[in-house]
Amino acid sequence: MKFLKQINKKDKRNTSKSLVLVFFRIFLGLALFIKGINFARNQELLEKMILNIAILEKLSFLKIVIPFIHILGGFCIIIGIYSKLAILIQIPILLAAITFLLISGVIFYYREILFAVTILILLFIYLKIGDGFYSWRNLINNEKNIS
Repeated sequence: MKFLKQINKKDKRNTSKSLVLVFFRIFLGLALFIKGINFARNQELLEKMILNIAILEKLSFLKIVIPFIHILGGFCIIIGIYSKLAILIQIPILLAAITFLLISGVIFYYREILFAVTILILLFIYLKIGDGFYSWRNLINNEKNIS
């Protein structure tokens, strides 16, 4: 009887831990998704950031690609399918964004830098953790095992 109670306590701890991880995964996905929508709506902001760096003048197509990548990647992270792939695509974009924002030296961008660093830290954490228990991928795998 004691053994069963110990198992139930472990399950409750793992469940609460999983719920916290799900909360942060959804926060991460929503942050990227909303940032992608903001970039899609206000392309001048992204274009201004890209054109401020002389190296990226030839890469003006990024103002179209980056919002799409953030929206699609954020959605995949929210539902928990192909999260690691989405994260691997997001990491170089955020590293470049942080680098170029720091190079620009504009005081206005410090809030953006703080946001990007926070998201980057969460991306590295979820790159290691993966989709988690409460995810679309786990649901699909469980369905396959039942059949």
